[in-house]
Amino acid sequence: MAIISVFPSPTGTPIATAVASAVAGDVVLVNNGTYPEPAVTVATSNVKVIAKNEGAAIRQGLNAAASAFIVTAATGVEINGFSIQNYTADAIDVTTGTNHRIIGNTINNTLGIGIDLAAGTGHVAWRNSIQDAGGAAGINVVSTDSWIVQNVSFSNTSVGILLAGANNAAIGNTVSENGTIGISSTTANNLLFGNTVSLNGTSGITVAAANNVLIRNNIENNTGNGVSITTGDNGYLGANDSNENTQTGIAVATDFNSVEFNEMKLNQNFGLVISGDENTAFGNRFTGNTPTQISITGTDNNLF
Repeated sequence: MAIISVFPSPTGTPIATAVASAVAGDVVLVNNGTYPEPAVTVATSNVKVIAKNEGAAIRQGLNAAASAFIVTAATGVEINGFSIQNYTADAIDVTTGTNHRIIGNTINNTLGIGIDLAAGTGHVAWRNSIQDAGGAAGINVVSTDSWIVQNVSFSNTSVGILLAGANNAAIGNTVSENGTIGISSTTANNLLFGNTVSLNGTSGITVAAANNVLIRNNIENNTGNGVSITTGDNGYLGANDSNENTQTGIAVATDFNSVEFNEMKLNQNFGLVISGDENTAFGNRFTGNTPTQISITGTDNNLF
């Protein structure tokens, strides 16, 4: 393993040059400064591209370059600690592979997606901050079996975090002030645990697939419903707090879901609405929802 040190160059492509020379196990260590070079493509597996001091190595797109980093390697790439700003497409684009790591980056003002896990499996996005992304989401997860942990996604044009692949986990993220949905899950078997979702434009959390699990999320002050289960059966919602949303705290339009030990407080269009059939709701707490606490229009639902 070698450490390849990189320093700013006003005209060259020092990061791309170092990455192109790296072999598996090498670390490209990027020193403080601004790097306006075009997109850096990481095509060799098990190469780490790391800012020496988190946030002090700046990838600057100047509203002209498409992306800061594109990962095309088969496995094990890490992009860590960069400040990334002013790109015309996705800031970090993972196009294939397994077990890539996107860690500790701050992304601001990209016309596309902030972090796009567009394919592959087993990726980790941890401790990133994404603001003012103009694409489909701040973080887009088409990959499967990936971990989206302790990121901040705020003030993006569309969705804060979009789980468009199956078997992913979104854990401990802060998702706020996005233009549409805070967190959207459109595929089966995703876990949303311990996220804080607030002040989003059309909904806090929306689930449109079967077998999703939502536990201990804090959803508040969103325009629209706090939580919407729109399609897909057999979901589990446990110990979530959904408060002060402009519509319903938790709205369930599908069947065979379990809604247990949640708190719904001060929502403006019922605390809990169940329009699907054969759901079970028990142990939930309701305070001050209007016009009433619960609305049930589906059939064969069990409440106690």
